[in-house]
Parts: sequence; C-alpha cells; structure tokens
Amino acid sequence: MALPARDLQRRAPVWAVLVLAFGLLAWGEIRSPHAYTSPDFVVDYVWTEGQVTVLLVLATARFWPWRRLGLRLPQAAPLRHAGPLLLLAAAAVALRLWVQTQVPAVALPDAATSWRLLRTTLLVGVNEEWLFRGLALAAFCHWWGWRRGWPAALLAFSCVHLLNLIGGVPVWGAAFQFVNTFLMGSVFLLAAVATRSLMGPMLVHAVYDWAVTDTARHVAAGASNVGSASLAVFALGLGLYSLWTLWRLPDRVPFDD
Repeated sequence: MALPARDLQRRAPVWAVLVLAFGLLAWGEIRSPHAYTSPDFVVDYVWTEGQVTVLLVLATARFWPWRRLGLRLPQAAPLRHAGPLLLLAAAAVALRLWVQTQVPAVALPDAATSWRLLRTTLLVGVNEEWLFRGLALAAFCHWWGWRRGWPAALLAFSCVHLLNLIGGVPVWGAAFQFVNTFLMGSVFLLAAVATRSLMGPMLVHAVYDWAVTDTARHVAAGASNVGSASLAVFALGLGLYSLWTLWRLPDRVPFDD
C-alpha cells in the first residue's frame, strides 16, 4: 500500500527547507577563509554541513513521514538499476587505494586530514541525498508527476553546485560541475528509486566525494593524475547510462511500498 502523500501537498515547507539549505551552504562558502579547491575548505565546511543536517532532521520530523523521503532500509533492485552505483563505489575506492601506492612513503599526505575529509563528505552525502533525492524528488514528482519531477530534482542538485562560484571556482569550472553533477546525480537517483531508499546513495556519495578529494591531495604530492581522469570519464559514462535508464522507466511514485 502506498504511503500517504498529503504532507507533500503543502509546498511552503518544501521550498522553505530548500531555500534555507541553499542559504546555509552559500554562507559557508562566504565565511570560509580557504579556497574551494583547498582540503582545508572541505575540512572546515563540516560545520556548515552539520547545520544543514540539523535543518533536515527538524524539518522532516515536523512535516513529512521519514519513509516517504526514502529514509528507510533498501529493497532488492535489478542489477541494471543498482549496478551503476556499485560500480561507482568500487571505482572510487580502487582509485584512492591506487594513488596511495604512487607516492613515496616520506611524501604521503597525513592520515589525520584524510579522516577529517571523510567526516565532512559523510555529511555531504547524507545532506545532498536527503535534500535532492529525498525531499526534492518526492515533492516534485508529487506536484508535477514523474516525467517532470525527476529531471527537476536533478536540476536543483546541479544548481546548488553553482554556489561554488562564491568559493572561487571559475565560470567554466562551475559550468562543468553543473553538467557533471546532473549526470552523477542520475546514478544516485536511479539507485534511490530502484531500492526505494537513500541509504545506498548516501554512502556511495560520501565515499566518492572523499575519494576524489583525498586523491587530489595525493596527486599534489606526486601521484599520477591518470587515475583521477579515468574515474571522471568512467563516472560520466555511468551517469549517461543512468540518465538513459531513468528516461525509459515507467511512471512511478518514488519510495512507494
């Protein structure tokens, strides 16, 4: 039996949470003394992500059923739908392990910073999936139907990354991030809809962001950049496949039982 969707009929709370989350993330970019490309920026950004997590917990507890936003255990899904997410996770972990072998032991980046980066990316994975594959996807599909709802949720996810312009990302870099996150978001969205849960996408999103961020530190220490480039191409391929698969899915209500 489908879960009741009447709570999503109230649009004001949904828009309020999205706008407040965008505002908190933008303020985090403004207040940071570090450039967006610096590991110190990511480490320091944990406080901003923590504020967004508190916002999401309080708003969801007040306005929406948790399961209705995908906050539930995953169900079994066809490999053609869950496979891209699993492949992305495996590729990200493999890259991170490989680049560590490329740097001499005396030049290895410190492990403490690596753990602090993971602390932030765990919150990033939770927050961005909760916001865009949870709240935005469920609300937009309820308001506008499946065919318009899921592309709108992906666009919202891409738009939040334009805030990185505040952190010093050049316009061409922000444009690339916009396209890249649209495609990457489709991998997470396909898995979320297929498993009727955000648990897998949250975890893989966090691990992927951590692997990419920590790999950049190893590249700066002397590791080859070939692995990073290969992962980017591979991830874009998974995104295109996921986008094509989403387009062919029949109409549905996300996270229904």
